[in-house]
Amino acid sequence: MLFFLRDQALVRLLSDCQRRVINAQSRADLLEVLDRLEVFPGGLEFDHVQSITLLVLAFASLAAALLMDGMGGMFWVFVALCFFSYRVSKGISGVSTDLAASIARKCMMLGNGLSEFDSSADWRLKRLDNEFTDYRRGSERERRRILDSLQGVYRGERHSLAFEYHQLRYVISSCERGAGGDLKTVYTNYQRYSLVVDFPWVREIALRSSPLEIQLSGQPFKTDREDFNQAFVLRGNDPASCEHFATPATLDLLLELSRQLHGANLEFSGQGRLCLSFNNEDIMVHADPGPLSDLAVFRERIEAGIELPKLYPLLGLIEQLARLHDGHVAPAVAPQAPESLELIKEA
Repeated sequence: MLFFLRDQALVRLLSDCQRRVINAQSRADLLEVLDRLEVFPGGLEFDHVQSITLLVLAFASLAAALLMDGMGGMFWVFVALCFFSYRVSKGISGVSTDLAASIARKCMMLGNGLSEFDSSADWRLKRLDNEFTDYRRGSERERRRILDSLQGVYRGERHSLAFEYHQLRYVISSCERGAGGDLKTVYTNYQRYSLVVDFPWVREIALRSSPLEIQLSGQPFKTDREDFNQAFVLRGNDPASCEHFATPATLDLLLELSRQLHGANLEFSGQGRLCLSFNNEDIMVHADPGPLSDLAVFRERIEAGIELPKLYPLLGLIEQLARLHDGHVAPAVAPQAPESLELIKEA
């Protein structure tokens, strides 16, 4: 009975720690959560007495079904108890795994100045859909979902850029003929990732290397760089603005983006924001601090902080693009007279 109570106490502790992680405002708050876990008696391993008890009862019911006539219903009792034993065991173990993932994510957010949105995922998708065509992917509109979103500010050499990260899931349906010759609808899930950045210097221009299923606005514009034309389709409402945008330095930077990102699209909206979308799923990937069962190692990695090695180099390229188009002109420096001329003047 004491073993059973210990498992329940551990579940309550982990649930309380989960709430504390959600409300954490600093890395010190996360370390306080780890302090609470450290002092729990007997470590963080579950005894699984509840699931074992259910499993024992399951086999007892199976034995009754085999030994007694008219007890066939006990077989279904056996199946149900096995199922509940598995669910209880997985549920209890999952609490610890979920807490470790939550602590790692919150540490990553705090260390990189990131935060979650207060708005719902449906509202964010509606807003993005109204601003950028890249969010209208898929043939099943009602199945599009924003799975994850974060926001922050990148502080570059010249500009501080407010940015958002979004993970979109969309579905494409197709008809396939089955073995019997009948047509059936097949739904395929895809993932798309994007950075939406405040970018008031360029508007209503789009560059695509990943095709969309919908009709796009604007007219295609070809540059005098064949390597760029093969990597991107540049579109805009005004050929003059496209020509002004497609400077040699800009084309070189965009080709660098295409080498780093798979299926990169850039869309500059009329609201002064840039959506850079891609298929790379590792832009927000960070090091795993490990399980809570090795609490000393886990604490050491949380104290060290969790970096995002691929996000900020990408944001650095976007800030470099901003510097190419912000209209900033370096102040002219008055030429200094050579020392020989100054000496002649003094004579």
